[in-house]
Amino acid sequence: MALVFFISLAVVITFLGLLELLYSGLVLKPERLRSALRKQGIRGPGPSLLLGNISEIRKSQSTTVKASTNEPPLFHNCAATLFPFFEQWRKQYGPVFVFSLGNTQILYVSQADVVREITTCTSLEFGKPSYQQRELGPLLGQGILTSNGKVWAHQRKILAPELYTDKVKGMMSLIAESTTVLLSSWKSRIEKEGGVAEIKIDEGGNVQEKSIHRNSWHEIYAHQEK
Repeated sequence: MALVFFISLAVVITFLGLLELLYSGLVLKPERLRSALRKQGIRGPGPSLLLGNISEIRKSQSTTVKASTNEPPLFHNCAATLFPFFEQWRKQYGPVFVFSLGNTQILYVSQADVVREITTCTSLEFGKPSYQQRELGPLLGQGILTSNGKVWAHQRKILAPELYTDKVKGMMSLIAESTTVLLSSWKSRIEKEGGVAEIKIDEGGNVQEKSIHRNSWHEIYAHQEK
């Protein structure tokens, strides 16, 4: 009898321990994070227990799809079309808010100065979330989007020279040349089809790739064209 009692007690303790871990991971920890953000004036949509705001995201997307028509859009705000829930929450809670995917709390920032501060000044200490490296690591490796600390600093140091203003200005003529080729191909196609043609933007992929190649290896292209 004593053995059965101790086994039952161990099972109950284990069960209660698992419940405590689940409650801590699904409720207490997310709420502590959201509470800390609320004290800084950062709010957001209230999450459900297991899904967070996933249900609201799906509902917003389905509503947008139903409301869409075959007519050309009057504006080209792709973000509002692809992520209508962000646009809705931004209007409701401001340019900085928090939302949940499951029990993962995500801080949404759309203030340019804050984003610049994070990406250029504090990323070495700010860090990327562990789930990002775990889930995107096999695809993106330890690139600047997923890395932290010294690895991030090294990646940024490698990329920075290619994005200097003088470097980008030097690419403008090559970009304009590739764009002109693309527009000429569209114009030619429209003329061949009697003034009206259905053009898929993705069909210009080869021209876009050529533009990238020209910018990356323009000296080789220049030598080949002579």
